[in-house]
Amino acid sequence: MKIEGAERVQVRSKHFTSYQQEQIRKLKQQGKNVINLGRGNPDQETFPKIINRLKSAIDEVANQGYPPYGGKVTLKKAIIKFYDDEYGVKLTEDEVTIFSGSLAALTALPMSLVNPNDIVLTPNPAFFGYDSGIKMASASSYPLPLTKENNYLPEYDLIPNDVLEKAKLLFLNYPNNPTGAGATSDFFKRTVEFARKNNIVVAHDFAYSDISFKSKSPSFLQTDGAKEVGIEIYTLSKTFNMAGWRIAFAVGNKQIINLLKGYIRASVGGTFGAVQDAAIYALLNSQSERKELRNLYKSRRDLAYNLLKAAGFDVVDSEGTFFLWFKLPKRFSDDVSFVDSLLFEKQVALIPGSTFGKNGEGYLRLSLVSDLGYIEEGIRRLINFVNENG
Repeated sequence: MKIEGAERVQVRSKHFTSYQQEQIRKLKQQGKNVINLGRGNPDQETFPKIINRLKSAIDEVANQGYPPYGGKVTLKKAIIKFYDDEYGVKLTEDEVTIFSGSLAALTALPMSLVNPNDIVLTPNPAFFGYDSGIKMASASSYPLPLTKENNYLPEYDLIPNDVLEKAKLLFLNYPNNPTGAGATSDFFKRTVEFARKNNIVVAHDFAYSDISFKSKSPSFLQTDGAKEVGIEIYTLSKTFNMAGWRIAFAVGNKQIINLLKGYIRASVGGTFGAVQDAAIYALLNSQSERKELRNLYKSRRDLAYNLLKAAGFDVVDSEGTFFLWFKLPKRFSDDVSFVDSLLFEKQVALIPGSTFGKNGEGYLRLSLVSDLGYIEEGIRRLINFVNENG
């Protein structure tokens, strides 16, 4: 099957996943055994002790009324301890607020900080979630190319002066989805200097903080001066397999946090108290489970990376996340057509890099949220497809 015309425009947008899921559903109805390596939803269950804490918290009368805007004090104290223990970052209660999922926080930032016709600096390629709040605020985004040559870090010196004059907010995300690249402490130092010089707020999306394969991923807030210029957003979805719980938090600059609290009060409201209590338990009592989860993802990453490299693919040596990013073989001209044909001929689903932005064109993203045998079979089919269409 070839995708042409208006339909091609559709699949190059953030709606590609919906399009692909519909095609997968149709293939399964035909009795096809589809290997879905495009998913971004953790496949492991939430740590059982966290679930048990939720069960007991539901019965507590205090959790049966409206939760406090911005989160329970007890959860904020747990976050303060967690950041101190994990990163050596000192926080106060007015530097913390709770969100019902990190996407709500990512959307709230432009709505709270930028005006119509302002500019938000966004990485490219990137998770589509940065776009929604920008559009809702009637602002515009300026893409910062993430390239192999610069280790998938943005180059601030290349931003035109007329853009800098209107730029109010910068989104970053490391470990990075979709590339798997990591950030260094030196890069975060340059970021603080850049933000301070140009009066730009930094929002670091730390979604994959705990899924690191080489060394512990640094927090942006570990950088001197970081709290003067920005915040960090942390979700429990990946660290604790709590994707369906919709619980996250923002930490950092108290003025920005106060604005985000106002947004919560006026829009999404508070997060169910029992979920907050379970989050407290997760943050303070899950070290061994987190280590096991990291090891699991590393074993999957190593298998997939080695299989792809052995087959001749140009793969980014991922430092974190549960994705691998690799180049489309040179003899293929279009990542969307490649992914579409792969699905219909070999029943393997990947995500084309162009769905993450112009600088993702010619790349593919493979997900590691499946067991080793499933991943291995998917890559075997991928290799066969490339060889048969060479």
